[in-house]
Amino acid sequence: MMKRLILGALVMSSGVSAMPGMGNGMPQNAPGANPHGAMPLETAELTGVLTSQQLIFEMIPMGREYLAYQVDQSAMAPLKTVSEPVEILAVLGTWEPTSQKQVPRMMKILKLAENDKITAQYVGVDKKGSAGDSTLLEGIQVLAFPTFIVRQGGKEVGRIEGAPKGGLEQALVDILK
Repeated sequence: MMKRLILGALVMSSGVSAMPGMGNGMPQNAPGANPHGAMPLETAELTGVLTSQQLIFEMIPMGREYLAYQVDQSAMAPLKTVSEPVEILAVLGTWEPTSQKQVPRMMKILKLAENDKITAQYVGVDKKGSAGDSTLLEGIQVLAFPTFIVRQGGKEVGRIEGAPKGGLEQALVDILK
């Protein structure tokens, strides 16, 4: 039997792949296909404290949005000069379309701001509003996804709920003025 290596997968001359999931007739790039398991990553309900790496690399729509989003550079200047510590708590639904767009945009904005005075924590909730750990969102009311709660000195100074009309960069700048 003849064997050949095609794009890292050992394929036998019969057309049967020697690697699971490769060449087995299953479409690998079909909408909702998940290379990591059975649940489509577009609808996964990740809860609790999440890292930006988890969200970008495990949630297909968030990764795509992060790569595609073009930051409004003209609105970025004030974010680069913030001198007082700012904490942003992002409450999101990984399964929810507005969160899938706005959260990766915020991540990219903060990365390009290159300001270590601005930090963010991401908390995922399920469709019932639970973050898994009951203390994570204690005393916090969320009416829309995502909700970005902006704090300075431990006190809330503003919120961005859902998709702001003037852009996420400008909404954050307006809060921090």
